[in-house]
Amino acid sequence: MPPDSLDRVAQLLRKALEGDASTVDELRGVSQADLRAASEQLGGKPSFGRPTVLRVLGDWRDGRVTEAQVGSWALLMFLGGFPEGSPVSTPVQADATEEPIHVDYSDDDVVNDVIFELKDLGEIVDGIITNAERNEMIERLEAAL
Repeated sequence: MPPDSLDRVAQLLRKALEGDASTVDELRGVSQADLRAASEQLGGKPSFGRPTVLRVLGDWRDGRVTEAQVGSWALLMFLGGFPEGSPVSTPVQADATEEPIHVDYSDDDVVNDVIFELKDLGEIVDGIITNAERNEMIERLEAAL
């Protein structure tokens, strides 16, 4: 991948880590190797917390991102890529031989729970989150801020 393209992927990944779920539309088309290289270019260990998840949920509630984008974003944060067979339709699937990026958020149980629920959006089983459930997630995340 040309350096300017890798810069673009790093920029998109940084925005995703800041809670911009719209970035997944472009990131789904990136190879796992390029996602990893972009993660390394950002330096340090990618991480996020409650404010990031609150932004994603708020953007979804306010119609700035779609349910599919939220599910893809959560899958990226949870698995570090877009694995083959995921409910997300992706032109470039993660190669099983490529190591996923590792995103650190595990020190917050509420964030863990919400990401675990969001990653299944769009699946037949457990893939529906109502507006009330989304609002409850927001309330749980705001409770400890």
